[in-house]
Amino acid sequence: MFEDSKSFYKLMEKIMNKKDLSSLKRILIQKETELLNKTDNTSRDVDISSNENVGDEVDVASQNIEKEIYFELAANDKITLSAINDALTKIEKGTYGCCECCNDAIQIKRLTAIPWTRYCIKCQEEAENQKR
Repeated sequence: MFEDSKSFYKLMEKIMNKKDLSSLKRILIQKETELLNKTDNTSRDVDISSNENVGDEVDVASQNIEKEIYFELAANDKITLSAINDALTKIEKGTYGCCECCNDAIQIKRLTAIPWTRYCIKCQEEAENQKR
């Protein structure tokens, strides 16, 4: 843990430079835009298919399955969008890259792989092991 914010910022400067931070911010914004566009397009497709004349029972069942899959994916996208927004807020506040569980710095490799991650690898693994 960090006794003060200066210690955290000094550590973060060693792990991530301004170029890295700018690149990660750009990736976050791109992913946010991609998810928002995907959600809008899929939502329109579901609305259009809902208004179409439905054929037999198999067609109805197929449409219902497609809608369930859409809603499941949309729920996952909302979770990711929320995490992206939180990450962008942290960048603005200067707290991006800090694990929400242990307050240690998250390694740049992990942030590059999942820029919206909230936890370092150790804390993420512990959380996943507790779910099992």
